[in-house]
Amino acid sequence: MKKGLFIFIVLLFGFMLLMAGCSGTDNGVETDLQPDSDKVTSPPLPEMPIVITDQMGREVVIEEIPQRIISLSPSNTEIVFALGLGDRVVGVTEYCNYPAEALEKDIVGGFSTPNIEKIIELEPDLILASTIHEEEVPRLEELGIPVMVIESSTVADLFVSIQLVAIVADVPEAGESLVSSMQDRINAVGSVVAEVDQDEKIKVYYEVYSDPVMTAGQGAFINEIITLAGGINIFGDINENYPQVSAEVVAERQPDIILYPDYHGTADLVLDSMAGRPGWESIPAIQNSRIQAASDDIFARPGPRIVEAIEEAARLFYPELF
Repeated sequence: MKKGLFIFIVLLFGFMLLMAGCSGTDNGVETDLQPDSDKVTSPPLPEMPIVITDQMGREVVIEEIPQRIISLSPSNTEIVFALGLGDRVVGVTEYCNYPAEALEKDIVGGFSTPNIEKIIELEPDLILASTIHEEEVPRLEELGIPVMVIESSTVADLFVSIQLVAIVADVPEAGESLVSSMQDRINAVGSVVAEVDQDEKIKVYYEVYSDPVMTAGQGAFINEIITLAGGINIFGDINENYPQVSAEVVAERQPDIILYPDYHGTADLVLDSMAGRPGWESIPAIQNSRIQAASDDIFARPGPRIVEAIEEAARLFYPELF
């Protein structure tokens, strides 16, 4: 391994360890998730070609600074545009609906069904994929196209994703600026909700799906959003991303507020549906009509707008503080 590449990988690994210290989930009982912007530093940009380890643990060789990027996931599309690289994007999926400029790019298929022929036609020099594209990644690499797998399950992961893309695209300052800005906004929310005593924190139930009843567990991005916003996910103790739970257990855990993806319908419609479930009439959230739709794009998509989700959640949990 070349000396420069070795130094780069060591520095990047150190950066990932540093960011990993920013996150944690423990059902909101006692959590310090305030990322410290003072500790954020970017690894120096090495000379091309570079070798990076992507978030699927693969070594990826980047021969030249990419000028024709295809994104195969909405979250990666948002990262690229937030870094100011929109003019280098030549293709996105049909689900990439943000920012508005993304809608003007060529479509290369669905999130899980990329059109290989269309991708080849666009002659990309970098493809940003996700773990869902595990089967397509080797096929694309056999065509000589570098593929980076970017997948974030925590805010710390997301910061690393942003830095990886920024380094490969030769815009490290933009990556550092974006991460610092996100941290500042998260810290601002944290400083406010820190005033809430532990025993007064809002208990939150996020209903992902109603039949069967599914929620966000410890491994879901939504769990971290709830925690950073000062709430307690009533199912944050389940070590799964989206566990199936019983309606009876939801009632037993007495959530103060219920969130659900906005595509489920209006709050009145959802409230009427939930109020008819056995035992739910005693749930504080039902009694006080604290049922709120959450933007699925923002809450479930691990992109830069995650800070908007944290801010929105905090306002919903503690309107008197914001």
